Amino acid sequence: MLGRVAASVVAVVAYGGLNALLYPAGTLLSAQAAGGQFANGDGAYLGSMVGMSLFGHLGVPAVVLLAVLAAIWWRPVRGWFGAVVLAGLLMPGGAWAYYDKTDFTEAYTILPNESAFWIPDAGANKDSQSQFESEAYLNANKVSLKRFIVPHTKLSGSGGFFDYYVPAGRLIIVDRTPFSREWVDASDRGTSRLKEGFPCQSKEGLNVTVGVALGASVAEADAAKYLYRFGVRAPQGDRSDPRIIFNSVYYSRSVKEVMDDFGRKKVSEVICDQVTARTFDQVNADAKAIKDTAAKLITTYFAALGITIDFVGWADTFTFDHDIQAAVNRRYIATQDEAIAAALAPYAATIQALAAAQALRDFGAKTDGRLPTTIVGLPPQVGVLLDTLLKSGVVAPAPK
Repeated sequence: MLGRVAASVVAVVAYGGLNALLYPAGTLLSAQAAGGQFANGDGAYLGSMVGMSLFGHLGVPAVVLLAVLAAIWWRPVRGWFGAVVLAGLLMPGGAWAYYDKTDFTEAYTILPNESAFWIPDAGANKDSQSQFESEAYLNANKVSLKRFIVPHTKLSGSGGFFDYYVPAGRLIIVDRTPFSREWVDASDRGTSRLKEGFPCQSKEGLNVTVGVALGASVAEADAAKYLYRFGVRAPQGDRSDPRIIFNSVYYSRSVKEVMDDFGRKKVSEVICDQVTARTFDQVNADAKAIKDTAAKLITTYFAALGITIDFVGWADTFTFDHDIQAAVNRRYIATQDEAIAAALAPYAATIQALAAAQALRDFGAKTDGRLPTTIVGLPPQVGVLLDTLLKSGVVAPAPK
């Protein structure tokens, strides 16, 4: 009997040593097998499931141990029942996962607006990582969607008598949902009720506030570049906690998060640089040139970070301080009055005669021969003349 006990102890120790040697290989092989789930093939999926199960649990040594123990204790126990009971007592129980007491299926769905990367935890994961190619579905006029199962493997030395199951790698999901905004200083329009216009200054230091419309997205080909620059949302908690260390899935920062913070600040810098380089009058005259130049600079900058700028444009009129806007309006009116006066100068004699005749008819008295003090005071006959001048382009129409 002592010999059987000694042989059993040797078998269990050998089993533990063999498992310790095979755990690293199981981690590598199960993680590499998991990448096959992204492939567009039934055989690849079947192979990945079998590979994850086989390599993740490494059940071959356990079967060998069971056979050895059954051979050692066959005669004393006598019968299958005793062998099964003995095996149940000596075989390691189900390993504990960090989220459960047994290994469980951990599945995630990759949506059409998402890109996904599977990165094994160990080994040559620069070469063994895989990506879900959703753009290939688009090119084939198909909708991309895939369920991905995270494989688990035992981590040697992670427990007392029983080791823990941990993820064999990490799934990173990139949200490519397009982003668009109208940043304006108004509560009745734009994306937000907040004042989100860009306050800038002209070369003279006059305040100029502009509203910008912008659209952005992440192309699948740029998803890795986007991740490198902006990263993922880190799980909240103590980073020494196993539940944080072995978090299975990470989500990227969304395009909305990036552009509403970092992106908005960069757009403000580029737009205001263009405004500040110009005088107040040039800002008004060069509105299109400012927008076109800023759009090129913004597009080039964000392309290097993995973000595609779909459009940039003005979302509002330029606004200035109240006194400045009033002065601009007065200057425009004066300029138009000068243009009208210059256009009507050759017809001064006719206008004087018409004005005198109109006054005589309306008031029954002679006039002093002076012209009306405003354009509105011109008689109807002159209105016809002025309409002709407007249609000919000699006089610019008043702004609406």
